[in-house]
Amino acid sequence: MNQRIIGIDLAVSGPHKAVVFNPASGEYIGKTMTFRSRSRELDRVLKRARADGDEETQIVAMLEATGMSWHSVGQYLHRKGVAVYRVNGRLTKDLRKVFSRHVASDRIDSQVLAHLYQFMSNRLNQLEPPSGKLLALQRACRESVRCREVSTASQNRVRSYDQIAWNGLDKVVPANARPWFWQNWYNPWQVLAAGEESLRTHWTQASPKQPADTDWIPTWLARAQEMIDLYGSPDVLGYHEFQQTILRQLDEQTHALSMRKMLLNQMIKPWYRQLFPDCQLESIRGVALESAAIYMAFIQDIHRFSSVAHFRMWCGIVPASKQSGMGESKGMSITKAGPNLIKATLFQNADVARQWDVQMASIYYKQMVNYGNHHTHAVCAVASHLANRIYAVLKHNRPYQVRDLDGDPISESQSRELCLEHFTVPLEVRKRNNSRRRRLLNEDTIEERMHFA
Repeated sequence: MNQRIIGIDLAVSGPHKAVVFNPASGEYIGKTMTFRSRSRELDRVLKRARADGDEETQIVAMLEATGMSWHSVGQYLHRKGVAVYRVNGRLTKDLRKVFSRHVASDRIDSQVLAHLYQFMSNRLNQLEPPSGKLLALQRACRESVRCREVSTASQNRVRSYDQIAWNGLDKVVPANARPWFWQNWYNPWQVLAAGEESLRTHWTQASPKQPADTDWIPTWLARAQEMIDLYGSPDVLGYHEFQQTILRQLDEQTHALSMRKMLLNQMIKPWYRQLFPDCQLESIRGVALESAAIYMAFIQDIHRFSSVAHFRMWCGIVPASKQSGMGESKGMSITKAGPNLIKATLFQNADVARQWDVQMASIYYKQMVNYGNHHTHAVCAVASHLANRIYAVLKHNRPYQVRDLDGDPISESQSRELCLEHFTVPLEVRKRNNSRRRRLLNEDTIEERMHFA
């Protein structure tokens, strides 16, 4: 059967570039074509690919995941019977270094994409264009994560402002009193002028539903005096303006959290239940509904991955490998090849799973205690095994069963007890593995070498 490969370099708003390659002759058919996401122009590209008039010619289209341009082009070509493959831009970039190390252009990228199918067709995922509802689920998941990031960034800004204005509040004002403090008493001159008894009265009146703890107020007054001694005048820092900035940040947090709640309850949850009614991912400890919706929105169909290794590579949470001769590098960083949202969700879920699943806890414990790795490194190791479980649950479409280290089924409560009893990482190990401790050890080693030199 004849075959033609169309390499398409997509643009976000401008015209796309395409070349048609004949693998039998090793030559390009015609010149580079320029087209836009319109049916008649896409038909012109297909006509070039079928120039010999053979309707049995197999046509393959290779395109990058550029913005959302891939969807309009990919779904139209798929509807016309073309085998469409969407590839990661890193693959094109790496292969382009072989084709043209010092020159980059849209024409070269389209040629690279055409040849990429020849080199690794067995490792590419054929595109099945998602439905409009599935795309909506993807967008809602991304939007929910952005709302969470906005809220977290706002909290960090408020903490940074408090550090400048009050030298931090963690050990001064209790968490339940901070909204009242931000709203009414941010100026230390105002705090000191009010006095201890007045502040106790105001705080007691502000929390009438529960007995108000006022033991922290003398410490607060002492800190206010420290800030007055440091700045000398409220105009030096502009406490009133600082307070207004913080109140706007708090409003932003409230809005982001309410938007996230709305997205979860009104969009993500019902769409996920509608599209994947039989999904068993929530049976895995650590994978809640929102996480399961994120996985399914991007995985779509687990059968498009030929093996668990293929799926793990797509997730991008596996370590890179480098082997030469009799040597093999160890401790390499993860590939980070997969969707960022999938990697982040796997990491968060793994951090929960290792506290409840004894097999996950064992992996985390060995990474921390036996291998001396940092917490982040250890959780990434757990995340790669969590990817295995996700693949197995989706492949066999049955709930996950927690098992002990011998492979025997146990309950979640029994697993939790085993985690606490046998795989609790000692505090001294955590301190040993943190970055500050590592830096001090490196400095001591350097000084020791300089001494002997």
